[in-house]
Amino acid sequence: MADEHIDCDYSRLDGFLFLPKNGTHQQLQDELEAAHRAGLTAVELLPDAGATGFKTGECLRFPNQGQFHILKYLSGLAEAVVAQGGRIFTRTHVQSISGGSDAHVTTSDNYEVRAQAIVLATNTPFNDRVVMHTKQHPYRTYVVGARIAKGAITKALYWDDADPYHYIRVQEVPEADYDLLIVGGEDHKTGQEPNPQNHLDCLEDWTRAHFPSIQSIEYRWSGQVMEPTDGLGYAGPDPLNNDNVYIITGDSGHGMTHGTLGPMIITDLILGRSNPWAKLYDPGRVTLKLESVKEYVKENLNVVAEYADLVTGGDVSTIEEVKPGTGAVLRRGPLKVAVYRDEAGTTHECLAICPHLHCVVHWNSLETSWDCPCHGSRFDAYGHLLYGPSNMDLPPVPKALE
Repeated sequence: MADEHIDCDYSRLDGFLFLPKNGTHQQLQDELEAAHRAGLTAVELLPDAGATGFKTGECLRFPNQGQFHILKYLSGLAEAVVAQGGRIFTRTHVQSISGGSDAHVTTSDNYEVRAQAIVLATNTPFNDRVVMHTKQHPYRTYVVGARIAKGAITKALYWDDADPYHYIRVQEVPEADYDLLIVGGEDHKTGQEPNPQNHLDCLEDWTRAHFPSIQSIEYRWSGQVMEPTDGLGYAGPDPLNNDNVYIITGDSGHGMTHGTLGPMIITDLILGRSNPWAKLYDPGRVTLKLESVKEYVKENLNVVAEYADLVTGGDVSTIEEVKPGTGAVLRRGPLKVAVYRDEAGTTHECLAICPHLHCVVHWNSLETSWDCPCHGSRFDAYGHLLYGPSNMDLPPVPKALE
């Protein structure tokens, strides 16, 4: 940031880990000991954060954390890339990649871009069919932005260790008489929640209960994070590809951190330099710790269970049951069909089978999208690809079944 003179409101501030409603002192004590073992000896246990506008109760203080405005940072980063001779192409769909001595990517318009190395920083890799998708799993996460009086809440990072968890940020608004309180969490497995609106409502209720001084909820949105089974992201060589194909994934909601750390690791690997974090974040690592193995087994059994949808009936029996503005899956012969009825009453159909590994997609009423409950691919109401690991739209319904 300093080298490129990127003005992105970067600031140093404290972070506070506080307990959820039924949390215990021992939880904080365990976290404190783990932080000290990791070398973070400045972390301390406090009876309260002492913050204005928010009583945390017993908590851990992590000093010297960082916060910045991500859009201002990305804008400055893009300018720096171009200034140094880089070229940025948006709205360009990469159809395939090839590593090795003839490393190149091919776009859906049949253009080829050749390079000495290829990096897939796509949140979840689309070139890997299986391996990485058994080591991490997709979750929808929710956020609200509430207006608060300027200075009403001390600017710091706050988070709990509830399941699902919550995090809190304060964003100053220039030339305004208010700040924005940003609260996120209430995560759930992608495509496995019949009423995602409930999670957004729960987050808003939690926010109002903990911050009764908020003036209004100004923003509501959701995103998708990849949760690695051993809790640590991946940045390095793609395990099943050539040595010059790299991936960054498993961000677990820490994209701003991994968006910096990942390129540092991979740059060193490409240039043949040693990196102190390369082994730790290696995508090919095998974690044998009991808790990680349990999590790996639990998550992958969850995925296997979702394949039962292939042989069950649909959400509805007839197209007429699909209300305007909604979607539903119905069985038609041997296949399942995703049916969306738009606000005008016109129906739009495609196969309800995700092209990635053939799970049955589910309708997301909050996002008006089709979501895959196995590996997190998402498609708009008409079946167009929104998010990988699938790299193509939902297939059309065969003529014989129309």
